[in-house]
Amino acid sequence: MATSSQTPTSWRALQDARQQNELSYQTTCSYQGLPDSSHIAMQATPDAVLVTATDIDVLAEWLFVQGGTVTTVDLPSGQTVWTLHTRTWSDSPKFPPVPVHLSVVMVTGESVIWEIEEATRTAREAVA
Repeated sequence: MATSSQTPTSWRALQDARQQNELSYQTTCSYQGLPDSSHIAMQATPDAVLVTATDIDVLAEWLFVQGGTVTTVDLPSGQTVWTLHTRTWSDSPKFPPVPVHLSVVMVTGESVIWEIEEATRTAREAVA
């Protein structure tokens, strides 16, 4: 995986980094038993994996298993985007963890489980 300061510049290196990040995501889903297909769209980039889910339970499962912080953005359409910032699993220095940003759009004001609220509060406190 390439960090932002080490982002590869050649087309081949970018593709290799993207493929490695996709493999890290798929391995994490398989090894940890995390959802990876139903109601989920995933795109690997050279720096991270971007996941969009239609069910908040997907975010909750990733938070429970992998940990992380949650941020929210209110949209003018009466929706809120909840994003979990976490990492893939790895037990090898050869394959370092890759940042994963998992987002779910919900109706603004919709209830979420306490653990998600707490992860959001932790993220806000870290910024303050």
